[in-house]
Amino acid sequence: MKQIKSLIQVCILASFLIIAGCKKETQINLKFAFLTDIHLTPGSPNEQLMDSVVVEINQSDVDLVIITGDITNTGSDAELTLVKNILDKLSKPYLIIPGNHETNWSESAGLKILEIWGNDRFISEWKNFVLVGFSTGPFMKMGDGHVKQEDLQWLKRELTTRMTNDKKLLSFAHYPLAEGLDNWFDVTTILKEYNCLAAFCGHGHNLGLHNFDSIPGIMGRSLVLRNPDKAGYNIVDIRNDSLFVSEKLLGENISAPSISISLGNANELKNLPLSPLPDYTVNDLHSSIQTTFQWTDTASIFSGLCIVGDSLIIYGNSLGWLKAVNISKSQVQWETKFMGPIYSTPAICNNVAVFGAIDGVIYGVNIKTGKIIWQVVTGNPVLASPLIANNKVYIGGGSQTFYCINASTGELIWAFDDVEGLIQGRPALSNDQLLFGAWDRHLYNVSATTGKLNWKWNNGRSNVLFSPGNIVPVISNNRVFIVAPDRFMTAININTGKEVWRTNKHQVRESMGISPDGQEVFAKLMNDSIVSVSALDKNFKTNWAIDAGIGYDHNPCPLIVNNQWVLGATKNGLITAIDRKKQSGAWMHKTGNSSVNNMVFEGDNHVWVSLMEGKIIRLTVKE
Repeated sequence: MKQIKSLIQVCILASFLIIAGCKKETQINLKFAFLTDIHLTPGSPNEQLMDSVVVEINQSDVDLVIITGDITNTGSDAELTLVKNILDKLSKPYLIIPGNHETNWSESAGLKILEIWGNDRFISEWKNFVLVGFSTGPFMKMGDGHVKQEDLQWLKRELTTRMTNDKKLLSFAHYPLAEGLDNWFDVTTILKEYNCLAAFCGHGHNLGLHNFDSIPGIMGRSLVLRNPDKAGYNIVDIRNDSLFVSEKLLGENISAPSISISLGNANELKNLPLSPLPDYTVNDLHSSIQTTFQWTDTASIFSGLCIVGDSLIIYGNSLGWLKAVNISKSQVQWETKFMGPIYSTPAICNNVAVFGAIDGVIYGVNIKTGKIIWQVVTGNPVLASPLIANNKVYIGGGSQTFYCINASTGELIWAFDDVEGLIQGRPALSNDQLLFGAWDRHLYNVSATTGKLNWKWNNGRSNVLFSPGNIVPVISNNRVFIVAPDRFMTAININTGKEVWRTNKHQVRESMGISPDGQEVFAKLMNDSIVSVSALDKNFKTNWAIDAGIGYDHNPCPLIVNNQWVLGATKNGLITAIDRKKQSGAWMHKTGNSSVNNMVFEGDNHVWVSLMEGKIIRLTVKE
């Protein structure tokens, strides 16, 4: 009898321990404030609203705060400092990543974010959760979002190390993990390997549930909505296997959950659309276009490439490596490390490759060895690409000064320092007149000999984001032609700075080119078409407008033109060719799924292409 009683007691105790153990294992509780798209500018109403949000959060029961980008309007140092000062008032820990407003227009080319927060990504363990966040760009130019190749590798390494059986994964990014992020499928493949419970994002400004490749996607509301104009943020509460997201309007009680899902239940997403994978079938329609060389870097590539004869290609990557690749051997001939991503496309003069770096230095390096020959310190991040003519380098040196430098020695010839915004594009030269744009609303004409200002022009708009900041002007018939984010094409008398004509008949942006004979100016529109405009007529005249099959696109990659083709390139790797003689679409080829940085003709039948996803490709047109 005693033995039976003892056995019963043991069973009861064992059952209690099992139940207690199960309870402990399934007890998953995490509550956090989820902020996104707060868009702070000093002195704006959002600054006061954000102060009030911090006061509310400090009085709440949330465990921490997570902010997923677009924390500023223009990514300026002053705006980022303001955000830091406000968030420092939080009594709760916080995690933060940038959005496209920080990575696209950053005054410091991303350095200020690293200075303030130490990184543009995070991974943190909280209770039994692994929280991972990463930047989604785009980086210093218009285009789709993009997760850097090195960040994908980091994500794999960190999750391999941290994701044990008792850990639960949550992901945070600014862009949705869907169309609009050019390599979303690379990200979701990694996250799904570790059974990511949910992927949080901003960018869309409205709270909602999405399907990110079968991962529950939670888009947070912005600080201020357009309609209704009521400030608020998001509260996320995870209890056991359920996730609840509620709106918290400023000064009001938390609303009933807008999103309630059972984690791990595939039926929760069955009625939500999936993003389609990239479609390369267009290449089957144009089999005469073949890839005859391909190089893939381990990092992303933000710069264009330049070609040295038929032997080398030189480019910079997002980890700061300037590389020379031997074409015939398909291997690195040399590589030299610089600080931060390289955005500047190198230019060659004799045996010197010249480019700018975000450490504020313009470099000249030996093209055979990669050794630094000379350097000019500017004090500001240099993103602009150089133009070299008559052994002189012409290049914008950050946000204040334009430089003319001896290409062989690095000797400073002159510096024009009356610029008030970032100089990002490549200049154009005609005789002694040097033309360049800046993110201060102005187009400048200075003497190529002395650096003296001839004139400067602006579009009359106060918004600096409409500036001709990332353009390559073209010159013909004593006129300079530009397109800009204000969607106007403008012809300006090169001698006087007076407008010849200006039109927004075609929805242009930042991509244009010119025919070898100077008679036609070409522009890629934001929807489908490439247009030819007369460079000779007194008034604006469209020669032709051809549907190039590009869809909606705002990639600033310049058009390239020879006697036969006009080539345009998109934010998703599509190269499209217009036959100038036939005035019709000729061929298309999809080289990848990210922004094309630049294109370079090699003879009549070869085109070199640099892509943000880390690819360099040579296309050959086989008749």
